[in-house]
This record gives sequence, C-alpha cells and structure tokens, in this order.
Amino acid sequence: MSNYKIQSPIDSRNAGIRNELLVLNILRTHGQMSQSGLCRQADLSSSTVSYIIGRLREKNLIIEEYGQSASRGAKPVLISINPTGRFVLGIEINPTDIFAGLFDFNCKLTESIRTTITAEQNIGEIVKLIEITARGLLSKHNITEKMTAGIGLAVSGSISKAGVVELSSPMGWKAVPLRAMLQERFDCPVSVHATRVRLLAEKIIDPTLTSQNILYLNVANGVGGHIISDGRLIHGTDNRSGEIGHIVIDANGPRCGCGHKGCLEAYISGPALAAKIRNDLTTADSQLVPMIAEGDLPTDVLAKWGQALKNNDAYALKLQKYVADKLTPIAATAINCYDPEVVILAGYVCMQCFDYLAEAIRRHIETDVFDNLSRQISIIPAKAGDKAIIIGTASAILREFAEPA
Repeated sequence: MSNYKIQSPIDSRNAGIRNELLVLNILRTHGQMSQSGLCRQADLSSSTVSYIIGRLREKNLIIEEYGQSASRGAKPVLISINPTGRFVLGIEINPTDIFAGLFDFNCKLTESIRTTITAEQNIGEIVKLIEITARGLLSKHNITEKMTAGIGLAVSGSISKAGVVELSSPMGWKAVPLRAMLQERFDCPVSVHATRVRLLAEKIIDPTLTSQNILYLNVANGVGGHIISDGRLIHGTDNRSGEIGHIVIDANGPRCGCGHKGCLEAYISGPALAAKIRNDLTTADSQLVPMIAEGDLPTDVLAKWGQALKNNDAYALKLQKYVADKLTPIAATAINCYDPEVVILAGYVCMQCFDYLAEAIRRHIETDVFDNLSRQISIIPAKAGDKAIIIGTASAILREFAEPA
C-alpha cells in the first residue's frame, strides 16, 4: 500500500496559497531576486516556482524586469514585490484618538492621520469613526476595497483569535466584538491585533536588528512585554502572551483597569504616572508645578516630566527611581524566562529616561538573572516611535496575506 497521501482539491489550493505567501515573504525579506534565487530560498522546484510566479503575475503582485548579465548570455529576469499591487490599513485605537496609516504592499507608509475621540463616545460611535477614517484614506488615494489586502486594528488588551476585545484596561472595554463590527462594513478582510505587533515594526525600521530572540518592554498607556523567540512573534494559547503589566506586585495596591489590585500597570503606565504626578504636585516642591496644565494628556504630562529630568529636578529624579524600582525586577524575571539576546525599551514612559532604566536593568541582570556572566544582552531604545503600532499591524497583515484562488 502506498504511503503517499492523496491531496483533495482544497488541499492543493491551500498548498498553492501557502507557496504564494512563501514567495511573497521571501521577496519582502530579501528584495529583488531571480527565479533561481527564489528556488533556493523557498526550497521548491523550478517548475513550481514558475507556476507561482505566473499566479502572482496574474494578480499584479510582482514586478519583473531584466537585470545585468555578467556574460554575453541572456539577461536574468529579476522579480520584486509590486508596491502598488495591494494596500493595507493599520489602525491603532487609543483612549484619546484613532491613528490610521495607509501602507503600500512593501509596508511603506503612504499617509497617516489622527482622529480625536472622547471618553463620552461609545463603541458604536468609535466604530463609525474608524469606518469614516478608513474610507477617507482609501478614497483620497483612489484605492478600492478590492485593492486592499486588509484592514488591521490594534488595541491594548486581551484580544481573542476571533477579534473580540475580551478586556482592554486603557479603553475600558469588555467583550467587544470589534472585528465583527467592522467586517460587516467592509468587503476586504478585517483583523484585530494585540499591540505586541509593534515589535514587528522594529524589524522594519531597523534592518540591523537581526536577532531571533528579542524582549520588547513597552511602558505607555499600558505595560507589556512582547517576545520574539527563535524568530517568531509569540502570541500564546489565547493571544494573551506578554501581559507583564498585569503581574501583581502588591495585592493591597491600587485597583488596575483589569479589575485586580496592585498590577504593575496600575503603578507605572502613563495614565497611572500622570495621576501620581498631579497628586504629588499638590505638596511637592518641583519645577513641574507650573508646567502641568489641567487639560494635559498623560503623554503631555510625561513629556514635561522628561524635561524636568534633564534639569535635574529633585522630584522628577525621585519619580524616575520609582519607575525603575517597579519595572526592573519584572524585566529580570522576563529575561530569565525568555533568554533574549536584545532587550528593547519602548513607550513614552521609557523614552523619558531610557539611559537610567537601561542601566538599572543591567544591574538587575548582574544580581537577578541566572548565569548572567555568560550572557551578552544588548539593551536598546525602540526606533519605530509613535508609528510603531500602525507599522506593526500593517506588517502582520502582509505576513499573512495570500489571495485565495
């Protein structure tokens, strides 16, 4: 009896789609390449790659052009991604705004826009605003939904595989079927991502970041610890990996947005620190007192804290130590768990005092990390900036993209 498994038509179609995706990802990673180069990278036969290239050509997803020949023979045909073959939208949802970016098929940003939202707006109103923002960007650039590979939304919190926001502390959302609410408004695919996709943006922004094992510590509206392990972004069983912000550091501490008491996020997230600063400044002697305005957002308050740090303000320096004392033991624990080669510090809190936090983590590595003397761990600042989530969301869509037959 033969051991070969006969593929059904569905199996064959899915295999074809997977191979198309493989070739597209190779081109996106390595750039322009010959067919023979693709055969080597994909470990596929020449006939298979020829068939895939034909399919991608029909879908207008690749560009073919003649390269230079070292001999008098035929010039090689070089294949690359067609940047205008498809487009994607990456959308970040924050407590204060919707940040949307339109990207081409090479994940190059075409245009971005911020739309303000308020705490008074309900989920239905926010979804409508997302729709208006998305359609506006597509329409402005004459892009149809057929030419849109996907619309990706990113929200801080627990996101199910079905695109339900199970819990978002910053947004105050529970069991919100966000993907379903948007998908019924669009013909192109809609997906919902946790904010860990921002780590993918670092790989795009910084080509020298080649490490396959990265720990990304983000302290902003929330607190997260995202991981690339052996080259793969870790999501976890229910897409909840990396929620270090909800490690309880004091069971009698302040109430967190998740409902528990004493979570790390309840102490050092941007909103938590902004509230602490406002409270402390009622009695503290600090140059921050006249700087903080009533209408300042957490990002504004923390930026002014950063200015005070540069001026060696005593209260600002004390708060810097407070953040480090809370974050660094958790960072050391994460290093023990995930064994990264690179640690990236990100978020508008970390960026105010990167050098101090990096040095504090290095000290904890010396005392709290197993076999620390044999480790070579780089600690670097994030480079993707405020566009990290929309770039990462677009990258996640493009990594998964393959148009069905």
